[in-house]
Amino acid sequence: MFWKKKQEQDLTAAEPVVAAEPTEPTPKSTQAELEKAAEKLAASLRSYAEASYAAKKAVPDEELTAAHYKVQIARKIATEGRIAYALGRCLPEHMAHWHAWSQRDDFMDWVGFDAADIRASRTTEEDGMRRVVVSTNDFTFRDRQYRLVFRDSGLSSAPDDHVYIGEVHFYAGDNRVAKFDVTKDLMKEYSEWQFADLTGFRVGTWMQEVLDMAAQIEASREQKMNRFSDDRARQAAAEIDLG
Repeated sequence: MFWKKKQEQDLTAAEPVVAAEPTEPTPKSTQAELEKAAEKLAASLRSYAEASYAAKKAVPDEELTAAHYKVQIARKIATEGRIAYALGRCLPEHMAHWHAWSQRDDFMDWVGFDAADIRASRTTEEDGMRRVVVSTNDFTFRDRQYRLVFRDSGLSSAPDDHVYIGEVHFYAGDNRVAKFDVTKDLMKEYSEWQFADLTGFRVGTWMQEVLDMAAQIEASREQKMNRFSDDRARQAAAEIDLG
């Protein structure tokens, strides 16, 4: 029965594997349509995102916009008109020790401008965890009463910050006409107070007088420096013999 067994083996033999037909590449026209559809969808989503963001934005507040503009104009007047320099640096630096110097008999020799009826004091205040040193200087200039209050709040609480912070409050008569924020960078070799920003400002004739105060102080400093240089030259010349 050999032939029968062989026949059974032939029947149980593995069927031949039919090769898969190769996948035809997507026609270029179809790819172009897909890319176009993707671009259209992306543009639509982008427009939706922009519209959604715009809808969530706060409606412009005309009053707030006007407030920002007003501060901007005041800042421009103060900085470009040198009021910021005069009150943010010149006068505070010049009056820094008046509370002590005013006890000296020769104090008026060091005032540096046409101030009279000077009263100077220094106190301390506790503002939360911060100790504030308050220097108050009252004086008259051209028969008008002025007051400069300097509030030294000490080192900034910001991490790794080397800046002292303070405030200048300037009064013409009973009215506060300027309120400036000032800073002093301790990393500089010769550090002085500098104007940082303003939080109060009233335009008036006091501005011209403040500029005159600063001009007189600068002229007085220059004269003292020249006098010092001249004295050194005279002393050196007295010790020189050119033969």
